[in-house]
Amino acid sequence: MRLPDFPWDHLVSFKEKARAHPYGLVDLSVGTPVDATPQVVRHALAGSADAPGYPLTAGTPDLREAAAGWLARRLGVVVEPSAVLPVLGTKELVAQLPAQLGLEPGDRVWVPTPAYPTYEVGALLARCEPVVGPAEGVTMVWLNSPGNPTGRVLSVEEMRAVVNWARERGVIVASDECYIELGWEARAVSVLHPDVCGGSHEGLLAVHSLSKRSNLAGYRAGFVTGDPELVDGLLQIRKHSGLMMPTPVQAATTAALADDMHVADQRARYANRRAVLAAALAVAGFTIDHSEAGLYLWATRGEDCWVTVDALSSVGVLVAPGSFYGESGRRHVRVALTAPDAQIATVPERMTMLPMAGGQNAQSGRPGQYGAGAGDGWAQGPATGGYPQPPQPAHARQDSYQDAYPPENYQPENYPPESYQPDRYGTGDAAHTGGHRVAGSAGPAGAFDHDHRYRADQPAPRPYETGQQPLPPYSTGQQPLPPYSTGQQPLPPYATGQQPLPPYDTGQQPLPPYDTGPSHVPQYRPAAAAEADVTAGTPGPGNPDGSGGPADHNGARGWRAEPDIR
Repeated sequence: MRLPDFPWDHLVSFKEKARAHPYGLVDLSVGTPVDATPQVVRHALAGSADAPGYPLTAGTPDLREAAAGWLARRLGVVVEPSAVLPVLGTKELVAQLPAQLGLEPGDRVWVPTPAYPTYEVGALLARCEPVVGPAEGVTMVWLNSPGNPTGRVLSVEEMRAVVNWARERGVIVASDECYIELGWEARAVSVLHPDVCGGSHEGLLAVHSLSKRSNLAGYRAGFVTGDPELVDGLLQIRKHSGLMMPTPVQAATTAALADDMHVADQRARYANRRAVLAAALAVAGFTIDHSEAGLYLWATRGEDCWVTVDALSSVGVLVAPGSFYGESGRRHVRVALTAPDAQIATVPERMTMLPMAGGQNAQSGRPGQYGAGAGDGWAQGPATGGYPQPPQPAHARQDSYQDAYPPENYQPENYPPESYQPDRYGTGDAAHTGGHRVAGSAGPAGAFDHDHRYRADQPAPRPYETGQQPLPPYSTGQQPLPPYSTGQQPLPPYATGQQPLPPYDTGQQPLPPYDTGPSHVPQYRPAAAAEADVTAGTPGPGNPDGSGGPADHNGARGWRAEPDIR
């Protein structure tokens, strides 16, 4: 079996190039969460750390009920708790589902495009043939809404048409819905919603992950639900395979599914990052397609995706090429929202250094080199990649821009008024006239000079110059949960009623040396000497109690002279 190469291995050289940038690396190539795992989840995990026995493959009753409750509360989907099956992160299920459902070699699996590569890999692992549309011989269909990488949301009508097509042919439909709570301009609908499936889950499966919504990628937590008969079949196979979610992770998953507040907080973080990145990409000449939901921006400059990847890595930004997701993504890149706020804040400035498609710089239209430098303002760059240098202050490069805009002595007509300065502008000791600073008077860095142009030593732009500010912690109006504010308290040591046993408190005492019953063996003496002691009736090694005569010591000779081996 020939599987595709693992795509992200091809990004290693571009990652090293981006890391070498003076501002450092901003890795937007993988949708891996970077924010803290919620406290309510961590407390649940720690509270279940004492788990010596094997977990239940089917999941604890609490987990299954929490999942069913979340589906009803958030998605309008009603399932029985018995139709919920926990999985070890949804990627392992996606990669194994065709095989676990019993598809035969040569069967066809309809996969979306462009799409997450594991749908195709799962078909190949089952020796099936992946196809990108309805075809003869299809026995399974994958849906993905919101889509990865495009962020496209399928309409109810589109999903219903696929479900009806599949049911007419007895085909299973599996829907990967791991981004379903991250809708921006559109809200995704589950394949199990009555508007899509008509109230019947026959032949349908929905796959849900907690990696993105709850920052649990390191826990490997998800579940599959839908047609009870299909779920039970998967359960039997997974029992034999030993695919069991660990007990502490089941407790953490239960807590995450029961709490909606941390999801709202995380959505706010992603919404802020999304706005900053979308604005920066638009200024740099990108077009963003779809991206109405999910964790990514699907962006293009109308050029081959690898050219864009190389250009962005030159300013320290790493993205995923669209070709990872199929040929239809050849001219796009996928930009993830998963980087810390401090790194996201540097992207707008980095985009001003980005060479435009076709070799033009995005900021000025000059022939493309990477970054500002000496001479004509554009560095030739080192032979190893030409990384941009940090932007220099305006006074350091004003001689290089004789053709800069606005032209010298330029001033908009009738603005500002003669001698105008904003009231109390600056903190210097310049005179004030009528509440306004006199034009040409001394002032701090950034003040107007005599011809109403900003002085060259004005401060550099600050982060979030796009007009958006980073969200302070919990500025959505929701407050973080204090420790154990769910009503559950941590158990003190041995609070279950069982006490530790003190040493030997079972009623048994340690045996002293040779205290098992046999007496100390007397020192060996030759038989003649022992006989003499007994005959004489005198105490001695052969007759310690001084008793007399052989009659008083039946077998004494045998005991004292040699072992009785009868």
